[in-house]
Amino acid sequence: DIKKNKYYSVSVDSSPDISHVDQLAFVIRTVTKDGNPVERFLGFKNNVGHKAEQLINSLLNALRTWDIDIKDCRGQSFDNASNMS
Repeated sequence: DIKKNKYYSVSVDSSPDISHVDQLAFVIRTVTKDGNPVERFLGFKNNVGHKAEQLINSLLNALRTWDIDIKDCRGQSFDNASNMS
């Protein structure tokens, strides 16, 4: 879905798992050619820190892992990360 629709926005949220390890959840939102919104959960990655540089590096690495081009990103949100605004 993501590659067919090209442009997307990404949402990154951190949350501790059951063993209290902070995880980043990655969600992609896109719109189909028919104008229908699509939201896809991509997965979890371990959080390596809460600084802006650490978060953006985690995002860029995750997008590379899933073969998603950052150049097609049109929006971003980072829950509870005021340092990213």
